[in-house]
Amino acid sequence: MRSGGYLKKKLFLLPLLLGIALLWNVGVGTCGSKKPSSNTVIAPDFKLDVLDDGTTSLKHYRGKVVVLDFWSIGCPPCRRAVPHLVTLYEKYKGKGLVALGISFDRKDIDNLKAFVEKYSVTYPILLGDMDVARAYGVRSIPSIFVLDKDGKVRLHRIGFNEQIGQEIEETVKKLLKK
Repeated sequence: MRSGGYLKKKLFLLPLLLGIALLWNVGVGTCGSKKPSSNTVIAPDFKLDVLDDGTTSLKHYRGKVVVLDFWSIGCPPCRRAVPHLVTLYEKYKGKGLVALGISFDRKDIDNLKAFVEKYSVTYPILLGDMDVARAYGVRSIPSIFVLDKDGKVRLHRIGFNEQIGQEIEETVKKLLKK
C-alpha cells in the first residue's frame, strides 16, 4: 500500500516539474530572442494617446526610421532599455530617427510620468492597449521593433541586453543611410 502512495506522489510531481522546466526554458530563451522578420511586413498602423497630451498615429511618422518600444515601468529589462533608447534617440533624431515608447501603464499614469521625468525620456510615450499589442503580436516585454522609412519591420527583438542594444543601433544606422 505504501508503494502505491509513493507512486501517486511521483506521478503528481512529474507534470508539475515538467511544467516548471518548460516555463524556465521559455523565460530564459526569450531575452534577445529573434522573431522572424520579413522585409515585406508593413507595421500595423495605430492611433494612441500620448502621455502628455493628444493622440498620434504611426502613419504620422512615415518617411522616418522608427523604433517602437513596447514596455512597462514594472518590467526590469524594460527599465534597462529606456536609457539606451533615450541615448539612441538623442544621437540620431536629427538624422531622421523617431523613437516611440508604447507603455502599458495606463492605470499608473502618475508613476509613469515620474519615471519619464527621472530618466529624462525625450521621445514620445504612448499609452498602449491590448489592440495594439495584438496587432504586433506582443506577448512579452520589452518588445522592440525597428521600422524602415516605408514602415516595414526590419528588426524585432524581445528582451533587452547590451547585444540587443548594439543590434538595434546598427540597424538604425543602416536604415538611416538609405
